[in-house]
Amino acid sequence: MNGNESNKMALADEESGEGDASHDETTNALRQRPTISISTRIVVAFSLCFALTAAIVIWSIWMLLEFEDRIRFFESADSYLAEIHQARRFEKNYLLYGTNLDDALEHTANARRILAEKGETIERILTREHFSTMNDQLDEYQALLARLAKSGAEVKRDDIERALREIGGQMVAFAGDFVKKERDTVDRMLSLARRVPFYFLGVLLALIVFVAASLTRNLLVALKRFTEYTVRVGEGDFSPITPARKYRDEFSKLAEAFNRMIRELDRRHKILVESHKLRAIGTLVAGVAHELNNPLNNTMLTAAVLREDFGTLTDEEKLEMIDDITVETERSQRIVRNLLDFARESEVSVQPLQIDSIVEDSIRLVANQVRMAKVRLETDFASDLPPVHGDEQMLKQVFVNLILNAVDVLDPRGHILVSIRREPGGEFIAVEVRDSGPGIPEHIQTRIFEPFYTTKSRGHGTGLGLSVSRGIVRKLGGYIRVVSKVGLGSSFTVFLPTTEMPSLISSG
Repeated sequence: MNGNESNKMALADEESGEGDASHDETTNALRQRPTISISTRIVVAFSLCFALTAAIVIWSIWMLLEFEDRIRFFESADSYLAEIHQARRFEKNYLLYGTNLDDALEHTANARRILAEKGETIERILTREHFSTMNDQLDEYQALLARLAKSGAEVKRDDIERALREIGGQMVAFAGDFVKKERDTVDRMLSLARRVPFYFLGVLLALIVFVAASLTRNLLVALKRFTEYTVRVGEGDFSPITPARKYRDEFSKLAEAFNRMIRELDRRHKILVESHKLRAIGTLVAGVAHELNNPLNNTMLTAAVLREDFGTLTDEEKLEMIDDITVETERSQRIVRNLLDFARESEVSVQPLQIDSIVEDSIRLVANQVRMAKVRLETDFASDLPPVHGDEQMLKQVFVNLILNAVDVLDPRGHILVSIRREPGGEFIAVEVRDSGPGIPEHIQTRIFEPFYTTKSRGHGTGLGLSVSRGIVRKLGGYIRVVSKVGLGSSFTVFLPTTEMPSLISSG
């Protein structure tokens, strides 16, 4: 790297100091938010779906176990009721015909065995209290049958019969009521079991749609934002990405990487602008040297005459010659000052400017190139122009570049018209540089603003002029429009926002 490149790198680093601070603040803002990553949200979403599915599966297993218990209960209850009904039937036979009492006792014993064997299931369904009631009723019935089997005067048959009918009816009614209630319960459970899968599918579908829509919206919004960022950077706006959400995710890391890229692009863009500026200065130096030649020759000639004829000249003639030297020196000073002002290295400073004076200074800088090319340059400035938002040095660089481009494509006796007008609505000022050159083919017009693309012969252009100019103008909140037809010339119009219009302008 040579000395000039080192100086440009150092200059760009100094100019980007404020931009680096802005980038650092943005990076800290991106990093200081709570982290809710996309992967975490996906895991949470799938965990919710899994939890819902697991809950339904567990509920289904529990429901199947309940159905199994109910079925076993119905089997036991049906067997118990069948034994009680048989015992009651043989009880009636005994009371009517004096037979089958042993059969009634046998069926009562079978009912007792069912309660003993299936007691756990029955007790879980009916609760311990009702199960105890069934046992007590069966014990009492069995005891009455045993008493009925005894003979003797001490046994009061009518009381026993009445008690048997009463307790038997209670046993049948008690067991029947519980069986009916359990059947109703099972019917309700079956109805619920038929509806729950549809409820589950509805809730699961709603959850999936919500999760998919949420993730898709977040991803698409973020991708749209970054697409807008890339377009913005392509237009020359290198302001850093600021946080748009209250939390961090993978896009926050992408934003940090994006900001690092933007900072590096901004630094290199400034170097590129300065490089192109130096090239323009090199072009202007040839004209400045030619323009300085006349006042320097006049100064040297006047000084030589004053020295040779000093003794013979009157005081009035001496003062006149000194005045001539002073005038020519001031003329040379103005020429050099204009070039130094254009070459002055400074930070971007957006402020209200009078666009007509900026354009006039730019025309003076290229006046010698216009004269040497034997091209006619005219101006047409509207009156009462409002100030514009801009940076003086950058705007001069843009207009000098556009005029020099026009000079390069013109033959002798060609014509350039620089005009300034206020756009309808008053939001923008338009500075147009129109030439009578050969024009730009339509298929090339889409590429003329690409970096390093040039239609000039090798050694006569770098292809950076229009690219740098567009970057400067867009950085100042404006835009450039080109209109050209082959054989009819070209028109480059720079639109700059006026100070009367609030405009989002990035100064880096």
